[in-house]
Amino acid sequence: MRGEYNTRQKRELLAFLRERSMQHFSVDDVVFEMQDRGEKIGRSTVYRYLELLAEQGSVRKYQSVQGITQYQHVEDDSRCDSHFHMMCSRCGNLMHVDCDLMRTMSEHLVKDHGFLLDPRETILVGVCQKCRMAGGEAVEHGADCHEGCHHSV
Repeated sequence: MRGEYNTRQKRELLAFLRERSMQHFSVDDVVFEMQDRGEKIGRSTVYRYLELLAEQGSVRKYQSVQGITQYQHVEDDSRCDSHFHMMCSRCGNLMHVDCDLMRTMSEHLVKDHGFLLDPRETILVGVCQKCRMAGGEAVEHGADCHEGCHHSV
């Protein structure tokens, strides 16, 4: 029965996302990786389900600097309420920044300028360490990009 098939696909997709919690993917990334695992799933099914999960709050939705919509599974969506994000303009990696300096800056903006910065919507764009070390070439890397920074989560 078709309804059961879609339910199984959704379970497989959710399991895939949970295995890669806090990593980000485009719809095509998810489709290709799931198909590599032997799961027959279409792009529109992945898109619809990711959009539904984003509405429900278990998936965050971001726009990369290249204009590609990316999704990230988060067990506790409120976790991203309290920190800011950085995105590499070369590789597109999204990193979490949880440090006192960013909190101080946010407090300064409210106190001295009356401006409340929304950490969920604030993404600093620049070039990550791995891309800088690669001599300007974009490199593929995932959640390990922020390792080594004591400010990251």
